Amino acid sequence: MIIVSGARHAYPERAGFCMDRQTGYHGEYTFLHFHNRVEMIQDGNRIVSHPHALILYEPDVPQYFHSHEPLVHDWMHFGGDGTALASAAGLPLNTVCYPANPTFITQMMAEIENELFSDRPGRSRMLELKTEELLLKVGRALLQPGVEPYSPKLLEMLRLLRAEVFMSLEAAWTVKQMADRVYLSESRFYAVYKACFGISPTADLIHARMNAAQNRLALGTESVEEIAYSLGYQNVTHFIRQFKAHNGVTPVKYRKDHAG
Repeated sequence: MIIVSGARHAYPERAGFCMDRQTGYHGEYTFLHFHNRVEMIQDGNRIVSHPHALILYEPDVPQYFHSHEPLVHDWMHFGGDGTALASAAGLPLNTVCYPANPTFITQMMAEIENELFSDRPGRSRMLELKTEELLLKVGRALLQPGVEPYSPKLLEMLRLLRAEVFMSLEAAWTVKQMADRVYLSESRFYAVYKACFGISPTADLIHARMNAAQNRLALGTESVEEIAYSLGYQNVTHFIRQFKAHNGVTPVKYRKDHAG
């Protein structure tokens, strides 16, 4: 069981901030993600990290970092069997590492922080699940050392593009049209999109259309043809085939099983 005792996302500290816990954090693991360069001690050697260095300290292991510039970092303390969780995630302990495209870390830490300071039902279990998800995603990101970190500007452009696509599923979107919106070549866009969202732009569009079709079939009175055309399909037969491949049943059968 994982028990989170403290968490902050994008937490600022002044230039010159130094943390020197010579006996570590007693009884709890410490998760640290630095947005900027910091001076650290790794295997007894003093090093200067690159931006977005990450480290998960075991309980009672000495911790040291020093930021010569204004510091922004995500941090969390938690108890429980963090060693087993880190092992399952493929995340080395007490070791500086660099996950590919680490922007998801701050977003997930914000969710953990928000949950920690809430009084919602199931809070403890949700914190445990979110912490497990965070470490598993970090482990996945460590398996992509060749993927370059993308700029915040590009990531924001991709996020806005994805939102636009999902809000206009009726449009005849192509990979070229999407790539043009963010000023990338088709091949470059395809690779960046999949690295950021874990799915190709074409498959992402199909999933979004299928999810919308499911909702309309279950809750509405539109015909299959009306739904197909409203989601950008010019050929109803193609829509039916794609829906069956995605859901295992035809649109008519899905509506019958889920109506109301």
